[in-house]
Amino acid sequence: MPPRSIRLVNIVSSQTSPHGFALSFNEYPLDSLPPFWALSYTWGSPDFPTSDADAVDWDSSHRVDCGTGFLEIGQNLLAFLGQTNLTMSQPPAATPREPRQILPERPFNFWIDAVCINQADPAERTQQVRHMGRIYQSARRVVAWLGPAEPSADATWVVREFAPRVLALAGGQRHDDVSRREAVRIFAGAGPGLQQHAGAAALLGENVCRRWRERRVAFFAFFARKRWLTRGWVVQEAALPRPGRVVLQCGGVRLSWAAVNDFASFVYSAGWDAQLDAELAAAVPAWRARPGTLERLWNPVAAALPEYDGRGGVGERVAVWQRRRWGAVTDCEVRHAEVLHNLHRLRAYEFENPLDRIYGALGLCERILGDRYAVGVAPRYDVSVEAAFTGVAAWLLGFLPNLDMLGLAGLAEGRMEGLPSWVPDYSLRGPRGYTSLQRVRQLFKDGRSFHPLDATRAGDGGRQGRFARTDGETRLVLEGVCVDTVGKLHRLEHDERGVLANVSWVVDFCNREGRYAVNETFAAAVVTTLSANIKPRAIPKHEYRESIEQWARDCVAYNCAAHRGVPALDVADRLDFCEAGSAKGRSLFMSSDDVSQAVSLDGFAEKMADDPITKVVHFVTPGRKALETRRGLVGLGPAGARCGDEVWLVNGGRMPLLLRRLETVDKAAVYVLVGEVYLHGIMHGEMMTDELRAGFRPVVMV
Repeated sequence: MPPRSIRLVNIVSSQTSPHGFALSFNEYPLDSLPPFWALSYTWGSPDFPTSDADAVDWDSSHRVDCGTGFLEIGQNLLAFLGQTNLTMSQPPAATPREPRQILPERPFNFWIDAVCINQADPAERTQQVRHMGRIYQSARRVVAWLGPAEPSADATWVVREFAPRVLALAGGQRHDDVSRREAVRIFAGAGPGLQQHAGAAALLGENVCRRWRERRVAFFAFFARKRWLTRGWVVQEAALPRPGRVVLQCGGVRLSWAAVNDFASFVYSAGWDAQLDAELAAAVPAWRARPGTLERLWNPVAAALPEYDGRGGVGERVAVWQRRRWGAVTDCEVRHAEVLHNLHRLRAYEFENPLDRIYGALGLCERILGDRYAVGVAPRYDVSVEAAFTGVAAWLLGFLPNLDMLGLAGLAEGRMEGLPSWVPDYSLRGPRGYTSLQRVRQLFKDGRSFHPLDATRAGDGGRQGRFARTDGETRLVLEGVCVDTVGKLHRLEHDERGVLANVSWVVDFCNREGRYAVNETFAAAVVTTLSANIKPRAIPKHEYRESIEQWARDCVAYNCAAHRGVPALDVADRLDFCEAGSAKGRSLFMSSDDVSQAVSLDGFAEKMADDPITKVVHFVTPGRKALETRRGLVGLGPAGARCGDEVWLVNGGRMPLLLRRLETVDKAAVYVLVGEVYLHGIMHGEMMTDELRAGFRPVVMV
């Protein structure tokens, strides 16, 4: 096949075929394509397995006549082709229950990856992957095939009737002098259940509100079972086409993907997401098993792409967001930061071939970078996954405003072996908090606005040249200085209420004499570290300092009561030991009497679990360890940290890095990146002096 051409397939009715149809193919240049539809689907079962036995063997293959021979296709594709052949063969009046798809008369062209690409030819696969973005943007329609099972009447009602009605009110149409802003305020106040709320009933009618309450679980449960939402290639297949061109097809039923996207976006704008997510996790096992389903229904990638299409640069909204998220300022930095963000987002999706975690986003990369910047990676299925991931990291480091990308790398459990430590593993999902601390601070919705962490003041005065260079295929060379070493490490565990459980080290740290390095109490330093300096909006600013110190005492008291007698968690013994060994007249962080007084209060345990600071700490700390340095600082580091690891400040790195020195034959200093670290008291450039910067020297990471 010529390099800039693709195959399109026709579904031909055939009385002699056992399936009722045959396939015919034609090749067309990309620059002169006829009208066609593209298919987006899953190669195996369309649904995640349930306890109910599935009579269909979704792993089976079938021979389909294609004129010059036969093709082997999977069961799910066979179901789509059979359904489409049936629809095209019937007159519109034969399907009164469903509006017929507007299909031209046969022959009509489709693009389907499994049959339009020779999957046995690596060279052709490589060539065609380059065209995927162009194909889905050129398609007159993209059919997202969710399988032959039709949605329930409840799910269909939500998409076709309830969602459009809500969106009409929340999207600008007035209703009895109720503005869009007022409608959103009413829906936000009513909550996702629209329970006994006069304002919502006035807008929608009580019958509609009741019907939504009864049917919303069925709507979300239907999508939670669909593998299509978790398939990695789907992200660009559903994001690149023009709005309205993607249609969901379930058997003979067709639903608007745009309506689903817009309704999920409304759920976020009305503030329903957290409560709804919790309710669905409790009611729907499939929802609980696949976190992030609501965001997938929103399809944020598609929502952001139009911002990158303007000739005058990216949209202001996205530019502000990228400046906050990645410190990106210039058009070049903003666009490359968005590429990195999307590659990181794809960790939550499924790919059969790990290489496609890069190649499955090339269409998005081209759209984001526009005509000004070239995509710095080309699809090659004859290279190792490690080489492909390393190539992407080396490319992006040359265009990003700082080294925040390294916060996505490091020695995480389950990471791909053989991958350089400074290269993000785009196949590793990791724990909930497996992202950079900068991002974790932004993801917490109930925190006050804040300045990004910037321990080296990398954001001051703009970018001065490249911060990093590669040396050979696996080495990264930075410039920096070691400022401290890890002396102690503490696991961070939480009990069933979400309260920090192992706090004996907190007692020891808070009982130190004097004050912390930045002239605050040791208790304040500990809590600020555990929360990554996120300040909950629920606590007034003038009460925050007192609140965090009280939280430290309450956390110790809670653990004294909850875990007494459990050897690994018994903090009461530690408290007694500190009291017995303290110098006469010295004021302790807290005493046994303080514990008794705290736990005697009604509802103390429930109050501790509901405390805003408890929620912040529970959000920030999973997948991390608390650490103390040999200079007496307290920090938050990766779970893979060890005593003796070195804390480095590096040029261009807004976050301090935790490095581990390797022994080499030639005694040269070579390090692996363990991860980034929050070290309280230096996160806003307090340590950066001209003298320290003059001591920066090359450091090599492998």
